[in-house]
Amino acid sequence: MNTTVSFHCTACGKCCNSPPAMTVPELLHHEDLFVGALGVRCDPAGLSLATMALDFPSLEACPARLPDGLCGIHTNRKPAMCGTVPLDPHHADDRQHVVLFSRTTGAGYVGAECIVPGRREGLPVLVADGEVADPGYRTQLHGHRGALDRETQEWGGAVSALLRGQMAPPAAGDVVTLPLVPVLAVLAARSDAARRRCLRYVRRQRVLLDRKVDEGLARKHPRDKPVTKEFRAYAAAYERLEAALARGGVAATATAAEALRTETYLDAAEAA
Repeated sequence: MNTTVSFHCTACGKCCNSPPAMTVPELLHHEDLFVGALGVRCDPAGLSLATMALDFPSLEACPARLPDGLCGIHTNRKPAMCGTVPLDPHHADDRQHVVLFSRTTGAGYVGAECIVPGRREGLPVLVADGEVADPGYRTQLHGHRGALDRETQEWGGAVSALLRGQMAPPAAGDVVTLPLVPVLAVLAARSDAARRRCLRYVRRQRVLLDRKVDEGLARKHPRDKPVTKEFRAYAAAYERLEAALARGGVAATATAAEALRTETYLDAAEAA
């Protein structure tokens, strides 16, 4: 089987047809642009969690995509997932050619002609012989995996334990999306600075969600009705969380080291 794939991004914007998966720090940094969500699914090991951005499906675009197809945040902390596309950090390096071949059959890539099996003159080789051949993409891919590991360390285990006691597991193959309430509650309990940063995020998201709901109601697209309803539920959940965070309080089990680690993770000083 051919495992060599060449790739050249033409900046056509075809792969930017939906909001990306994003880490919590990325969502906080772009709190006025992306509606953050927690995706929950079941796998053989238990609950699998990942944070992401959501938007109305009828738009078929990332909120950061400009009318010319270019990225409006390319130089402003573009999400790590976007820097690894068309690769997938959830698959091993020696399986990236499978990821790439599968993308060539996706509707979003029709006409893009950026992914080419084998070698083609003028196109850089992206993967070959079971490895990511392009050094820039290899660095991005491995860096993104490190960021995902940090997500697990900071909140993954705690939120999984919390959700196991509060919700039924999603059906196999399904993904349930929730507001970031459980993630923010876990992080905000680490220190007062973390609480303030999470509180700021909640307040900014409420403003964004109100605007999104108004846009959805004005557009009246049938595909967007479930998301409009979901965004309203998010806004209500954040209203309750804002009241709780405004009261303050730090978990007695949070050590100084844990507090500093979480504040660094959240870039809490950015909001000071």
